[in-house]
Amino acid sequence: MKKMKNYNIPVHQEYLRMIAFVFILLAFQIPLIAQITIESSDMPSPGDTVRLSTGLNTDFIDYTETGENFVWNFSQLIPVIQTVDTFVPPSETPFYYQIFFALYSNLAHRYMRDIPIPGFELTDIYYYFKNESSKFSNIGYAASISGFPIPIRFDHPDVFYRFPLHYGDVDSSASHFAFGVDDFGYVLIDRTRKNKVDGWGTITTPFGTFETLRIKSDVHEFDSIYIDSLQMGIPLDRYYTEYKWLAKGQKEPVLQITTDYLGGAVVVYRDSARMNLNAVHEYTIGENTMAVYPNPASSVLFVEFDLLQASVVDLSVTDISGKQLFHRKITGRTGFNRTTLNLNSLAPKDGVCLINLAAGTQVVTKKLIVKN
Repeated sequence: MKKMKNYNIPVHQEYLRMIAFVFILLAFQIPLIAQITIESSDMPSPGDTVRLSTGLNTDFIDYTETGENFVWNFSQLIPVIQTVDTFVPPSETPFYYQIFFALYSNLAHRYMRDIPIPGFELTDIYYYFKNESSKFSNIGYAASISGFPIPIRFDHPDVFYRFPLHYGDVDSSASHFAFGVDDFGYVLIDRTRKNKVDGWGTITTPFGTFETLRIKSDVHEFDSIYIDSLQMGIPLDRYYTEYKWLAKGQKEPVLQITTDYLGGAVVVYRDSARMNLNAVHEYTIGENTMAVYPNPASSVLFVEFDLLQASVVDLSVTDISGKQLFHRKITGRTGFNRTTLNLNSLAPKDGVCLINLAAGTQVVTKKLIVKN
């Protein structure tokens, strides 16, 4: 039996080093280019609590920028207000609400602040959701208006996300609600949402660093509330965009920025408990809490804002040239504040006015479209 010959084939050591280097490089690149997938298990469940902060100073970054393997840095956000979302089963919400939502929703959470409106007040406000393996949807809302319960269940749900959620996914939904009571009034909501997952990568906030998907939602919403006793309606025709950064297991977006067509931006992000928020800033007015509506407006204008501490603030209206049309000093309380302006007495011209709210050196401005 012949022995096999032993062929010694010389291999250059530099060649082996190069192969080893390539394999090591590829091994390190794999986690850098891997993108996450968001599923229903990453959404909130009954019993979950999520602490959120409203942040200031978004001017340091262009939050519209996005792409593949992108890096977003929001570490410089300053928290000014904190809330805690507590999620419960619909069976733990007011009984009358359960009649309308028990068969359609498996998740709810209460809005922690009542909303005063001239002549009545919205209380016991709840948001209802349905978390399914294929999608996460807003089923509707419920509130009591001066003690009268109003369930708002959409004919078709407002779909926030479809699962599994990947980079490049595109979808849309249209939701509608109309509710009327004789001798009381009606509520109408029409909403169209267009979603696109337009980025993935790493985001850093004051809460930490996360691998995320970024989803952009363009929303057109028409809301109308009419109260018979007041013979007054409040129509709101709104266009706004939501930018959400979603991470595995975080229940809610680790950061969300909502902008409107007038340029306002509200920034909310997941956070830990912050002690003495007033000590981290020199602001009195909650930067992202000022709202003016309806917009456009022709006669009555409502101005809402939050104060971090009781203070006297200056409310003024100016035209584009800077001419002051109105000025009023308001003694505000800590928390939610609301005031009304009669535009007819100001006689502004059609076009754009500026609604200015000032406290000390801080000035917050909103654009208002006037239509006489």
